Amino acid sequence: MNLRYILLHIDFQSGYTDQFRDKFNLYSKFIGYYLSTHVRKLKLETDGTFNMIAVKPSVSANFVCRLMSEKALVINVLFNNIAAYNLMNEIERYEYCLELLEDGYKIAAQYKPIPLEPLLNLHQQFRIGGYKNEWLHKKKKFKEHGIEVSLNCFFTTYDFQLKITVSDIKTKVELISGMVIRTLPDPVCFHHLFRDVIIENEELIITDFLNRPKFKFLLSDILRKKLAFDVMNIGVEYNPYLG
Repeated sequence: MNLRYILLHIDFQSGYTDQFRDKFNLYSKFIGYYLSTHVRKLKLETDGTFNMIAVKPSVSANFVCRLMSEKALVINVLFNNIAAYNLMNEIERYEYCLELLEDGYKIAAQYKPIPLEPLLNLHQQFRIGGYKNEWLHKKKKFKEHGIEVSLNCFFTTYDFQLKITVSDIKTKVELISGMVIRTLPDPVCFHHLFRDVIIENEELIITDFLNRPKFKFLLSDILRKKLAFDVMNIGVEYNPYLG
């Protein structure tokens, strides 16, 4: 069994208010998503009892480390100074999140074989990359229409954005570029909204996770360098995040 998930999450037993918990979890979610995505590529084997390391900060440690039924190795770490956290700037908060995770890894290593060095290297990779979680979701050429389409994801502490870029294959000239999706910074808000890019009936279409049409662009608009699209009323409703 390989390690697939890294989670930093304050739960309802932490001793903190719902308001603070929700804010912290939303703020830090992009870090766990980054680490989970990259740890899967490393194919790090566990002892077969867990595929997730879940670090749960709390006011006091009601337990230290235990295995949960969902194949999660859960570690309780102390986080009892909200005042200091609230005074931190953005980078300091990112570093504090990484510090909490590292404390969790080290505690877990006392109970289970934990690949500490690769995990710490991932943290360093995140730092070197400027604490950014960005990736190319899809890149496709439609030769019969002479265009290339890219979908890029930008997952930050503040929001998630999906941006489209369409370029002329021959000239490399950018025809359109801009944001299609903006949601709260939580995968449950965006993962179902996009999957593939297809062209049908003179429309460029971004499909949802079930490959149903979700966002439609007229090819005629694209060739006129006009960024415009319609959102289909199918599947989960998309309401742009305006915060």
